[in-house]
Amino acid sequence: MAKVYLVSGVAKLQNGTMKFKLYIPAAKPRDAIEKAYELIGSRHKAKRYQITLEKIEEAPLERIPDNIKLFSYIDRVVVY
Repeated sequence: MAKVYLVSGVAKLQNGTMKFKLYIPAAKPRDAIEKAYELIGSRHKAKRYQITLEKIEEAPLERIPDNIKLFSYIDRVVVY
């Protein structure tokens, strides 16, 4: 099972600021950071300099939502 990281921070958007918390399955903390930038940037059209990550920590198993637990067991996805 891959580790699940809780990434929290603030994004400065056109209409103000937005706080966020993301549960991201990743092998290393650096991978979780990159995925957080990718998700916030694509969903809200924010650039990297507009996103401030405040905390990256490994989430305890009991706090992880069930839908995230399901995907953290998958090692790889193969598309034919």
